[in-house]
Amino acid sequence: MIKLSYTQYARQFICKIENIKELSILSLQKLEDFAAQRSGKLDYDKESIIIPKRIELQYLQELFKLKDIEVFITEKEAKKTAVSQTATINYGKFKGQKWTELSDDYLQWVSQNINSEDRQIAIAELERRKTKAVPQKRKEIISFGKHRGELWEELPTAYLQWVSQNLKGESQNIAMDVLQRRK
Repeated sequence: MIKLSYTQYARQFICKIENIKELSILSLQKLEDFAAQRSGKLDYDKESIIIPKRIELQYLQELFKLKDIEVFITEKEAKKTAVSQTATINYGKFKGQKWTELSDDYLQWVSQNINSEDRQIAIAELERRKTKAVPQKRKEIISFGKHRGELWEELPTAYLQWVSQNLKGESQNIAMDVLQRRK
């Protein structure tokens, strides 16, 4: 029986062959044919089948069964690639630029068109930006006017708009911040 660890990525899936050294040449040929029929390959160095398609695990198991290939598949979650603040892209017109400085549009393009670790880096950077972009609720209390003692977050939108247009300094900044989050 062939033992596989299945991992689904954005545009491909990889099945690591856990017991490749125990498999017969016939079994390896079947796996090679299986991958080739799906525009993929059996990578002997990585001991994996790499197929550039999204597929549900249950459907994959049925495909193996139809081809008379006996497999046992476990599912692994794709590991997230952390983006170092100093990591740079090493190709293209942005070569040498930090990943953290690239535009969202370019990162989106990389995540959809590149089949390498760079895709995972681009996806991780986009996710980092999404979580960073979610601002925390303000817990400050307004210290003046008819809403004195209330939380800035709970003030009426019309009042926040008035503050942002008519006052200066920290009050204006807080009002604009709360309004921005409400959009």
